[in-house]
Amino acid sequence: MADKKLNMKIGDSYNFENNQIRIILFDDKEVFYQTINDDNSFVYSNYRTINYYRTSLKHFYKNSHFIESLELTEKEYKTHRPDLPLRLNCFSGVFWVASGYEHENNLIDLLKSKGIDKKKIQGLNCSKVAIYPTGQQQSNKKPILLENKNGHFSGLKLIMECFRIQSEYVNPDKPYFSRYRLIPNGREEKRLSGIGMYRLGIKGNIPSYYLGGEISMMELESQKSCLVQK
Repeated sequence: MADKKLNMKIGDSYNFENNQIRIILFDDKEVFYQTINDDNSFVYSNYRTINYYRTSLKHFYKNSHFIESLELTEKEYKTHRPDLPLRLNCFSGVFWVASGYEHENNLIDLLKSKGIDKKKIQGLNCSKVAIYPTGQQQSNKKPILLENKNGHFSGLKLIMECFRIQSEYVNPDKPYFSRYRLIPNGREEKRLSGIGMYRLGIKGNIPSYYLGGEISMMELESQKSCLVQK
């Protein structure tokens, strides 16, 4: 397991749960991948809009077998942008309620009141990004394209735009996302508070992110502390 972690690189091919795949992105929590053809090309290489397959790093290590080391082509690299973070601006104690925070100073004061230093707010080194707001029961809503002319979104500008985009889908009296599932004795609910941006895939060959809570929606699956009722 340690060797896999040490050697895994973007572009490498693996057998994962009886599928031939290549790594597109990964960090210390998740692995993003796509299935491949016999010539190692991506099955969905002609698709301009993709939500990447993903799994936890721990699960990937336990269920994968390394095949060979490969690299993304220049075109693939420019399309998928593996240099961008998989997650950013993940904070607890605050939610996507924008009323009264449309102005920069007001938002700074809000974040400061929640113990969030504006210096810790990350930007993105790209000229375009597609942002998917999320319904409070975790459905992706219509994406919004953000653009800039200098090839970089500052952290504060980016998070202000995200508050604006997400707030349309937020009930101020319900400062969390919910996930329900049926269980033998009824149903259970998990609640996820906080804010965060998480890589989703590409939209029109532009990097896409969804807006969520302080942890990713995938991490929520195994997070028992978010369980509120049965």
